[in-house]
Order: sequence, then structure tokens, then C-alpha cells
Amino acid sequence: MSGSPKVTYFPEREKEKTVKKRRVFRPGKKLPAVIAVFLLFYLLISFFAHFHRLNVLQGDILEIESQLGELRQKNEDLRKQLKQVQSDAYIEQVAREKLGLVKPGETRIVPVQKPAANNP
Repeated sequence: MSGSPKVTYFPEREKEKTVKKRRVFRPGKKLPAVIAVFLLFYLLISFFAHFHRLNVLQGDILEIESQLGELRQKNEDLRKQLKQVQSDAYIEQVAREKLGLVKPGETRIVPVQKPAANNP
């Protein structure tokens, strides 16, 4: 104790210093990084949403194209059937078979079925 000064430690005063010290919000350092992260997050979500919608639309296009091919084939079949129905040969066939008509000078022969021999 001869030459060194005596130092006393007061922990209460150190606490007072830390309590009095305030943190001030300084956006200069972290704000650009936070904005960049949010922007990147938004762009990723937007990209995947648009990518998903594009895939759905491409699937719809393929489905509609296949339906279009089926409808074109059906349309072609109906056109052939219409040509056939409008022909003279088809009209004559229907008149003879379904309507029972004959040409002038022809005789119609109707086959008669024998009655069933089940009754004694």
C-alpha cells in the first residue's frame, strides 16, 4: 500500500451508465440489406407463381388441341355421312327397306310367316 493508489469499484454507477445509454435506430447500415432480402423473396414467389400458371396454361392448350382434333375428325365423318344420305342410292335404299315402296312396274312380295306349331 505504499505506492499504489487505492481503487474502489462501484457497480451501481456502471449500471447507471448503461441504462442511460440509448440505442438510436440508424437505418443506414441494415436497411438496404433488409430491402434487398424482401425484394428477392417477392421476386422468387412471383417467379414461381407465374411459372406454375404458365404450366397450367400449357396443359390447357394441349387439352384443347386434342379436343380440336377430335372435333375435326367428327366433323369430317358427319360430312361424309351427309353426302351419303343425300345420294340417290341411299334414298332408294331407305324407300325400299324402311318405307316398303317399289318402283313403277315392280311387284312387292311380302313373305308370310307360318304360325307357330306350339298349339296342339
